[in-house]
Amino acid sequence: MTGHVLIESDNGVLTIRLNRPERKNALTPDMLVDICDGLDRASSDADIRVMVFAGDGGNFTSGNDVSAFPAKPSPGEETLPYRFVKGLINSPVPIIAGVDGVAAGIGATMLLHCDAVIATPETRVVLPFLRMALVPEAGSSLILPELLGYTRATDLLLSGEPLDGNRAFEFGIVTTIVESEHLGQAVADKARHYTRLPRAAVERTRRLLKGDTDRLLQRIEEEQTELFKCFASEEHKEAVAAFIEKRPPDFSKV
Repeated sequence: MTGHVLIESDNGVLTIRLNRPERKNALTPDMLVDICDGLDRASSDADIRVMVFAGDGGNFTSGNDVSAFPAKPSPGEETLPYRFVKGLINSPVPIIAGVDGVAAGIGATMLLHCDAVIATPETRVVLPFLRMALVPEAGSSLILPELLGYTRATDLLLSGEPLDGNRAFEFGIVTTIVESEHLGQAVADKARHYTRLPRAAVERTRRLLKGDTDRLLQRIEEEQTELFKCFASEEHKEAVAAFIEKRPPDFSKV
């Protein structure tokens, strides 16, 4: 473990806590490896009945740390973000996210694969893909139009404007809103409730509700193909340079 991901198990609850507060819990490759190991553990350990994701330092996660990933991922390889999302989709146990502060990029799209998302009014759900000259990922290009309708999903992605907790609740991305001081208890109460449910029946119910996951995984692969094209583009290079230099990107010259 890196120390930036804390994993603990207690009374049937596996908690994966992101612990890189100085970078708003931005995810590195090593962190994703630890998270994927936690997902694998929940799948193989019959004593685990629910998973919880949380973030330290007042934020959930600002998404992938762009400075920590290769500028040009190798096409055809299973990327760590893909392995992570596939683990969420295939999880045999329910997943709860306790969200405060920033949930951006994959930190936002992962919420679409959780069974309960408990957030605070201060939560900011951010889908910054177009700002970085990227396409949406984690199956969000399929899930968001089905959840919101084409027009609202398109406006959300093209505007890149953050959703606060209450707005994310209205959009159906968040299931429960609580004040920040009650977030930990609300997550614990929800997790305790899930541990008391019949595991096999829960697994069958979730499988029925998820439906054809092959369709979702195919869309994620299509998104990944487009992402590889974006990573190689001059637009993305400009977006990354602007991010590092803390200035607005200028796409008129690329």
